[in-house]
Amino acid sequence: MSTENESHEVEYIEANESFLTRVPGWLVSMVVHTCLLLVMALVTMDTKVNRQVADLVSTPDDNTVIEDEIEEEDFEMEEINVDVTDFEVTEVTTDITTEVAVEASEDEPAPAMVQIDPLSSLMTKKSNANAALGSYSGSGVGLRSNATQVALAGGGTTASERAVALGLQWIARHQYPDGSWNYNHTMAPNCKGRCSQPGTMMKATNAATAMGILPFLGCGQTHKTGKYKDSVYRGLNYLCMNMKPDRKIGGGSFHQGEGTMYAHGLATICLTEAYAMTKDKKLARPAQLALDFIAGAQDPRGGGWRYSPRQAGDTSVVGWQMMAIKSGYMGYLRVSPATAQNAMRFLDSVQSESGAYYGYVTPGNAPACTAIGLLCRMYYGWKHEHPALKKGVQHLSGRGPSADMYYNYYATQVMRHYGGEMWRKWNEKMRDQLVNSQIQDQNSHELGSWNRAGGHSDSGGRLYMTALSVMTLEVYYRHSPIYQTQSTEGGLPLE
Repeated sequence: MSTENESHEVEYIEANESFLTRVPGWLVSMVVHTCLLLVMALVTMDTKVNRQVADLVSTPDDNTVIEDEIEEEDFEMEEINVDVTDFEVTEVTTDITTEVAVEASEDEPAPAMVQIDPLSSLMTKKSNANAALGSYSGSGVGLRSNATQVALAGGGTTASERAVALGLQWIARHQYPDGSWNYNHTMAPNCKGRCSQPGTMMKATNAATAMGILPFLGCGQTHKTGKYKDSVYRGLNYLCMNMKPDRKIGGGSFHQGEGTMYAHGLATICLTEAYAMTKDKKLARPAQLALDFIAGAQDPRGGGWRYSPRQAGDTSVVGWQMMAIKSGYMGYLRVSPATAQNAMRFLDSVQSESGAYYGYVTPGNAPACTAIGLLCRMYYGWKHEHPALKKGVQHLSGRGPSADMYYNYYATQVMRHYGGEMWRKWNEKMRDQLVNSQIQDQNSHELGSWNRAGGHSDSGGRLYMTALSVMTLEVYYRHSPIYQTQSTEGGLPLE
């Protein structure tokens, strides 16, 4: 039996050897080389795809070359020293390990996981290539380094600065362990329901987080400097980790189903302001990606923005995107002038009385929309003596501050930039109204916050009201005045 099997094996081997001897050498060579080429092609394609994905989601490392976009000039940095933190404050617990589940929509792509480095000392270089549209210098953040001094010289008081300090305490106490804020502040571990009046937009975490960060940036607190640098770092890191790449529109998106383009505009302002203030190289990429998304999401016909990308615009959403673009100029990031010019075309479509008043989606005279429209006009080219600007400012002055903090926030900026007697009258009323309405009960967990007052505050809750109120009280130093010769009564150098 064994002999028979061996005989078959010999015959099989001889047959195969005979076959191989009959196959031409060139054919064998062709088959081998074809297989090798296929393997090499598959490896190359896999490497290329992986590289593309890595390039999209990674932050620049220390060797990344950004100088092709930003000219090589030294950037003079000012030391940040915020006096508002000298007021007596309570300690904020930050060593919390509770996990918070952040709910994401099933139809949204995964976050880009762009991280920042709080210890980075690398700074990108200043460039004149992205000078602001319009020649005014009122976008600068230099005043924030001497916040209290500037406030006292420009219309603030020790009481208003104390209100800012208390407001920042309340905001810091209601940060979530993952670095975010939520309009339903009551679930924050440091609160546990001890504060009333939560908002209803629980899934708008990017917008809420941005509103949590902006008041800190507004008085010079960054992720590198200041008493609250840990809170600011964790908030910025949360935003960067939740930026989502958008291959259809371009850039990185903070758009959420509940927060919409409002969330993206607010979050972009956070990144661009933080970058402009610190020149931290690790923020350059996410800030630029956020600006790129704004440009791509603009309505190509009307020039505005609304809830969804490329939807016909409304003045309210346009205001936040325009402030984000201005902050991008401030940090010498890349923003096409055409984006701002097209937005001006949108404002033309909703203006009345030659631009003195503005409507929401059609020409009109809505208070908040008028304040937004005028502020955008001021930032993007209208001179102090422009007839429509003067008429619009007089209209706001006649109305005065109201219970609507959304209107107050924008109108206060308009009045402050315009200056003069109308600003002084507005400031006295607005400042004292906010100081007197802040919760001052030392035994209440709501100390330093503001109650809801209808309108958007019903959905944004106590966090929304407190953030807008603090930023309104920071108006003296949050941005340097556009028309500087009209600015303050104290004679303090503003730049």
